[in-house]
Amino acid sequence: MQDVYKFLTTKCKERGIKIEGLPERFDFKYSRTTIYRYMKGILLIPPDVQELFVNLLNLDSAEQAQFARLISLSSFDETMLAARRRLDKFFFESKEIPQEQPEVECVFYDQDKYLRTIDEIFSMILSMSEYDGFRCDVKIIGCTQDDILPYAADFAQKLMALSQLSSVEHLVTLFETDFLQNTVFLLDILPLLVHGAYKVYYRESVADGGVKTMLGDFMLITCHYLENNAPQKKCYALSFLENSMPECIVFNDKYMLSFWLKNYAYLRQYYPHALTHMTDLTMIEDELHNLESIHDEYLIKPNPCYHKIPIGVYRRLLSRVSVDEIKHIAANLINQAVVDEAEALSVMEGMLMNLENRVGSSYKNRHIDVYSKEGLVEFAKTGRISDHLKVLPAFDKEEVKEILIYIRDRNRDPEDSYKLCLVNVLQHSYYFVAIKGHSLLIECDQQTVEDGAYVLLHVHNRNLLEVCCDYIENHLPANHVLPLEDTTAFIDELISKFC
Repeated sequence: MQDVYKFLTTKCKERGIKIEGLPERFDFKYSRTTIYRYMKGILLIPPDVQELFVNLLNLDSAEQAQFARLISLSSFDETMLAARRRLDKFFFESKEIPQEQPEVECVFYDQDKYLRTIDEIFSMILSMSEYDGFRCDVKIIGCTQDDILPYAADFAQKLMALSQLSSVEHLVTLFETDFLQNTVFLLDILPLLVHGAYKVYYRESVADGGVKTMLGDFMLITCHYLENNAPQKKCYALSFLENSMPECIVFNDKYMLSFWLKNYAYLRQYYPHALTHMTDLTMIEDELHNLESIHDEYLIKPNPCYHKIPIGVYRRLLSRVSVDEIKHIAANLINQAVVDEAEALSVMEGMLMNLENRVGSSYKNRHIDVYSKEGLVEFAKTGRISDHLKVLPAFDKEEVKEILIYIRDRNRDPEDSYKLCLVNVLQHSYYFVAIKGHSLLIECDQQTVEDGAYVLLHVHNRNLLEVCCDYIENHLPANHVLPLEDTTAFIDELISKFC
């Protein structure tokens, strides 16, 4: 169905009206950003703005009726449909496609008044990394809009890559009803998750009378460095205003810095911690085991998850490794030294029992796994799943065959609560785990994080969870998932070719 944005851009083109000229056509009552959000359905178009479009585009009665109907639809489900499209782009479009961002100009105060772009300001800050002892403490409030967040996220990623001493703290208010805005925010911050210095704190949107703050969408960047062996400090405060140009002020006054930090600290107490960096795999196992025992689970991952593998396969794999290797594996699992064989065997047995219980949960609760053909081929070739523990040896051909047969047979059993959704390819190696009715977990690709760290984003947000569950339940099967007979034939082909 044609959406509001396509309708308006088509009519503007037919009437010879340029999109970038709309603020002037509306007597500058609304900024270009606000008009863009109305057109994209991110914000519901109010009656007065609808009338402005009707008059500007000289819509006839039929066009007005169509316009009103599209607005009505977008108010009900357009942000959900747009969130589906955004997830599609994330999972299925090539990562090499460049994402162009328009320049955002900013009033820049540094002893005098200048006009700079946001990119120029961030580049100026990053160039200070050439100084000895450079580090940056970044505080971000909001900035989740898709015309701000890509710049802030790109800056944060470059900063943490340049300086291991730097830190980024981000306070976010998630929306109750805007599925698209929350999804855009989530996907834009994913590249930052591998950095232990990036921390997200969030809260649900609050009604009038909730926490008051004067800061709005705001960034405070405090740079520390040495110049001629003398400690220096330089601060940047950026304010992103709804209906006017962003502003940035540069200062080094300690009282002014204290003022901003105290305001930030007051607001920070109302945001629970959302990003967790865990080093003890057994803690992760216990949490997931508890959740899976009472909730349905939906998973997006290139190939089988380690808890969807028959326990007998693990026992045979462990039977062919030495005692010293068992100790090494056990030490890795609990992130501490294991010198006693009995202790190592106890750790391994506890892990296997927990995995067996998790496999059992998929028989009593609904489990949907989304794998890719490409990911299954890689598994069949190498005997390693994409979240394979580095300390474990690869599965041999017989073990790979048993795993593939197990998945194939469960998937084609109509009485089984497990379902495999096979797609051609997944462009990213983040693992999405939706615990229906509870929370959403996203695990980083373990190849990109330091040894011993398991980086999880754990979000208890109904809106984001609903987006992911809807996407897996409704959108993927209708648009990307192979039919059952094709899935079965593909797995049989893998068994024949590689096992």
